[in-house]
Amino acid sequence: MKFRSYPIFFASFLTVGLLMLFLAQSRILENNGHDLSSLQVVKSYILNAIMALIVFFAIYLFRNKYRDLLGFFFLGGSLLKFLLFFIFLYPGFNQDGSLERLEFLVFFVPYGFALVLETFFLVKLLNTV
Repeated sequence: MKFRSYPIFFASFLTVGLLMLFLAQSRILENNGHDLSSLQVVKSYILNAIMALIVFFAIYLFRNKYRDLLGFFFLGGSLLKFLLFFIFLYPGFNQDGSLERLEFLVFFVPYGFALVLETFFLVKLLNTV
């Protein structure tokens, strides 16, 4: 894999992986009788996809200039994802007064996938720089 193609490969894997994961999770939730709109599934996947792309491209752009700080960019991106979760998703989840396991998984499944993919590509990126 060429160094310049990392962003294209990352964006492609992220998009295809999150789409497949979304379809699988949506099907499972619908088969169990859950309302997808009240669970904010689409919003969760979009939020995680956008944030994963922002974090990856920020690290990719600053990989030479701030090489010693890239780990902090990665951790800051993860912190920002959780902050956005509490701003955009948590109020809808907490309307009934509690955050159920199902509601947590709606956010955490795409978050976990994006995090593993980000980590994999960033390790490969940093090993080539």
